[in-house]
Amino acid sequence: MRSFIHTSHPVTKVIATAVTIAALTACGGGKGGDSETPSASATSADPAASAAQDSNAQPTARALASTSTETAAPKLIIRARADVAGGIGAMMTVRINGVPIGTVEVKSTTLDSYTFNAPTLAAGVKIDIVFTNDGTVGGVDRNLHIAYISDGVTTIPSTISGAIVDRGPRTLAFDDLDTAPSQGSLFVDSALRLHWAGSPAPDPQAKAKVDAVRFLQQATFGPTTNDITKVVRDGYDSWISAQTAIPYGRDYFDHIQAKYAKGDSYRPKGANYSPGWVAQRFWERAAQAPDQLRRRTAFALHNIFMVSQADINLYPYQRAYAQYVDLLHKHAFGNYRNLLEDMALTPVMGIYLSHMRNRKEDPATGRMPDENFAREVMQLFSIGLHELNNDGTVKRDASGNPIETYNTADVMAMAKVFTGWSWAFLDSQLSESTFRYSTPSYAVTNDQQIEFMPMKAYASLHSTAEKKLFTGKAWATTLPAGSTAQADLKAALDTLFKHPNVGPFIGRQLIQHLVTSNPSPAYVGRVASVFNNNGQGVRGDLGAVVRAILLDTEARGAPLAEAGKLREPVLRVSHWMRALGAKSASGEYLLHESLEAQGQRALHAPSVFGYFRPGYVPPNTSFSMRNATSPEFQIINESTVAQWLNAAEFMVSGSIGIGGDVSNSYANEIAMASYNNISALPDHLNLMLLGGRMSPALRQQILDMTSQISLTSEGGATRRAHLAIFLTLASPEYLFQP
Repeated sequence: MRSFIHTSHPVTKVIATAVTIAALTACGGGKGGDSETPSASATSADPAASAAQDSNAQPTARALASTSTETAAPKLIIRARADVAGGIGAMMTVRINGVPIGTVEVKSTTLDSYTFNAPTLAAGVKIDIVFTNDGTVGGVDRNLHIAYISDGVTTIPSTISGAIVDRGPRTLAFDDLDTAPSQGSLFVDSALRLHWAGSPAPDPQAKAKVDAVRFLQQATFGPTTNDITKVVRDGYDSWISAQTAIPYGRDYFDHIQAKYAKGDSYRPKGANYSPGWVAQRFWERAAQAPDQLRRRTAFALHNIFMVSQADINLYPYQRAYAQYVDLLHKHAFGNYRNLLEDMALTPVMGIYLSHMRNRKEDPATGRMPDENFAREVMQLFSIGLHELNNDGTVKRDASGNPIETYNTADVMAMAKVFTGWSWAFLDSQLSESTFRYSTPSYAVTNDQQIEFMPMKAYASLHSTAEKKLFTGKAWATTLPAGSTAQADLKAALDTLFKHPNVGPFIGRQLIQHLVTSNPSPAYVGRVASVFNNNGQGVRGDLGAVVRAILLDTEARGAPLAEAGKLREPVLRVSHWMRALGAKSASGEYLLHESLEAQGQRALHAPSVFGYFRPGYVPPNTSFSMRNATSPEFQIINESTVAQWLNAAEFMVSGSIGIGGDVSNSYANEIAMASYNNISALPDHLNLMLLGGRMSPALRQQILDMTSQISLTSEGGATRRAHLAIFLTLASPEYLFQP
């Protein structure tokens, strides 16, 4: 099996292997392991051909061409194949304005490239491609088939309007007497004749646009042409400032409340109630919201402060879950300490990690407080398992072992902190019975919107025992006996907030979700330092942290060889929606059940550990040899790769979501597929979907295949566009964020 991907980056190598394994498995072969991804073969009419093709096919060739000041002799590339007879291929001579510039024997039976030095390729020059040795040997007819002609930027199909085949040997091939519109094939001695249209003027902003797309892949749910224009015009820092200046507005809760306002049938237990409304809103906002940086940051925070709708206990609490999602957006540019407290007290977190209705210890029965949230607030939400240096590297003891951040005694003490919290009923109702058994009413006539409120402390259910945290550590603290639930919570969260681990622990994960899966210690250290002090003496400023992440030299400089990340399924789909303008027929974006087969149904992570672990290292890969983390690979396997290819097919030629709700007309791409210059479409996809990283083999694959679809055939332009988009979405380059 031949792969159309040719790249050396370790992420795309592993993806290419997975794609190959899945494809081989689907057709009954293959046992996994390493696979080769051969590049397209090529021959040429002169020694400079290879260099010419390399410069043409570099991933950012089109962008960099606009900044080049070098002048080189133009190259004319003929993409052709032959029917070989008697071991002899088709002899092909190329003429420019009637002057021969070279002859080559075309022996390849599959499309190959033949490159000629051209004296000029100015607009209007006459190009003749002459077939001179028609013949039949042993019943096999020798023929020449020409797909397209290119100068490395502009590509003209051999079937372009106005191209003709002039039949006849020698001079008769140029007499304009026996002619027919070109179909790309020469079956007798003849010449394919056309006029070169010329190449468009280079875009002076092309390189800047490529860089802008990379930035927007990190900072948004996908680039749009308007976003690219703004970033190029205003610069990264100003764009970030404009985004952070967009005020937060309560969104998800109000969206669900608007559903509830339709009556009891739209509330829990009602016939029209849906547990998918929050996820639908997520997709709509990812596709349409102007405050993209806030939303992308909130999604990263969701992956850290995980509450998953996969928990059946949350089924009736759509409005409460909406409030949790709103809080992530509210604090995306706020202070981590405030986020930590709001996460601890949001009702769905209390349900999900079982510290709602968590009762104090009872020596008489031996009952102890639930330790679930106590453990996760340390392990996942703040300090992690091991003490860290500011650059995120693990601190070790004299024996070389990692130093643990907490022990069992700390978990037990922290569990007592989070006792006595439940639904925020009226103060006059805060009894043990209410604490243990009451739930908010959702009926229209008795709706107090209690799930919008933080949990309240029920004093009689809170442990008033002394609580010692982190004994023997520099940050050890004792919460005195008799303290209130509010005082204990504040003291415990203050202690966690001030822990030196928080900056590198949270900072590294935010870098992973936004920029690169395996950030260098230096990158983590710079971001952690901003968390520790935003320059104005403030600790925990997430807005400053996000800015530092996106403007860091490792994010904005030329991509390092080992940098970047595998794009998770949610970001693949959202990028497609925004970059190519997909729309929802219902306006509701019914994607709430999508991507489960790919391991990432939005807001439905399988556990509190999220869709994938931040410390995951793919085994038996180049990553494991370097102990390099690549979390997203935890949901990559033969099945999820195949599922992505299936999804890409529906995204291109059909629709996705319930009832095929989300689709794309591809009007812009179909129009481009009709251009005389068939490079326009892959160049457009290269920018909008790949950020200028289209590999040589992929670009050539798109040109080869689309050039074989005649515009005069039914739906020719549509089929060209769909094919080019599918090949791009299915490529490892699309799955990789540099």
